[in-house]
Amino acid sequence: MRIGIPLLAGLAWSAVFILLESAQSVFFGSVLQKMDSFFLGFWVFGIATLVLALAIRALDPGQFGLCGRNLKALAACNCSTAAGWVLYLFAIQMIEPAVAFTVSSAVMPVSAIILARLGIGEPVSLRTAQERTGFGLVVLGILVLAGATLLGYSGFVRGSIQTSAIPGLACSILSGGAFAWMLVHCRTLDARGLGPATVFAFRFPVYILLAATGWFLRLDYKGPVDTGEAATAILIGFAIMAFPLYAMQKAVSGVGVLLLSTITALGPLVVFCLQMMEGRVAFSGFTLAGLLVYSLGALLAVSSLVGNQLQDP
Repeated sequence: MRIGIPLLAGLAWSAVFILLESAQSVFFGSVLQKMDSFFLGFWVFGIATLVLALAIRALDPGQFGLCGRNLKALAACNCSTAAGWVLYLFAIQMIEPAVAFTVSSAVMPVSAIILARLGIGEPVSLRTAQERTGFGLVVLGILVLAGATLLGYSGFVRGSIQTSAIPGLACSILSGGAFAWMLVHCRTLDARGLGPATVFAFRFPVYILLAATGWFLRLDYKGPVDTGEAATAILIGFAIMAFPLYAMQKAVSGVGVLLLSTITALGPLVVFCLQMMEGRVAFSGFTLAGLLVYSLGALLAVSSLVGNQLQDP
């Protein structure tokens, strides 16, 4: 059975997203120990949004009309994006980046199923025993990771269980749910003719406003940061914060919400390997065990979901 071009392109863009998102989790897990996350997010997404909006205005002004006719979906995309990013950036500061990324990633496909049951987004279901087994292993891996974090067996927790471990896990879970909601609306906007660059450009205004407010109120202030370090972080942010979300929007055109959200579950093992290379966070055997169980489940689920999409007309 030959794989279709849209699905192949969707899978390729998904791979780009996973690799860059994994690098982001590790790099900014370190940077945000001493830099205001609201400051960084404001400049990265503010500049990216401004540049893309001006480019769209010049090259494809008709997209602005489509935006005006889809304000409700754009507003939902904005709110879910803002919630997901604020929660996620807090999570990777409080607990081991690999754990934060894994929990957030795992919650996405689960949330996609729950949203579908509530009549939100496209219908999804676990059709095969392989998919159900895969998701069962994903849940088991998450329980191992959460238990290791709460019991102090993970590689890193910023403070105590009460001040960091529990809030960090909660932020990870909520961010995954928000990102799943975001994917549903990104898929809707794509189906209505909004291009990837347009959706990317107009999904961040609410987040930019929140980031500006948080920066102004010093809600995540950690002290002065060297101008050169800040500029470097912002430039790197364009590559590993902004571009991965563009890659995700490109992937939405070729794969379904459940498949895309499950594919993102393959990223955490990459995060763990990068985390070991970076050396900032101590090696944790419990984290590795949870990730291996989780990754096996994700692989089983993704392979079955891809097979199902190949069979669909």
